[in-house]
Amino acid sequence: MFALSTLSHRSLIFSAFVAVSPKVTHFTFGDEPLQTGQTTAVTCAVLQGDLPVDITWLLNEHPIAADREDIMTSKISKKSAVLTIESVTGDHAGNYTCRATNAAGVAQYTSELVVNGS
Repeated sequence: MFALSTLSHRSLIFSAFVAVSPKVTHFTFGDEPLQTGQTTAVTCAVLQGDLPVDITWLLNEHPIAADREDIMTSKISKKSAVLTIESVTGDHAGNYTCRATNAAGVAQYTSELVVNGS
């Protein structure tokens, strides 16, 4: 007589989640210096990256305060934000950075705002 043994195989399914770090678009304030009193606006768009994405604007490597009235920043979608200056002055000249952060990493792009006479 033969002994019959059964072997139960369990299938293991591995689900790998690969987080995608953000990538931001390039933006520019234009090829020519801005004149005092002009309005400017730039958009930062996250081309790829997992949600949620936090978008932060910086001026000369310092975060732009949310309560600052002369430089307005607003998130316009889950992956884009706009920075607006309604009346440019010499004080606005400098390097503006859009920084996008998610669980997978950080990406940023910087563009210089040049104001005529500053």
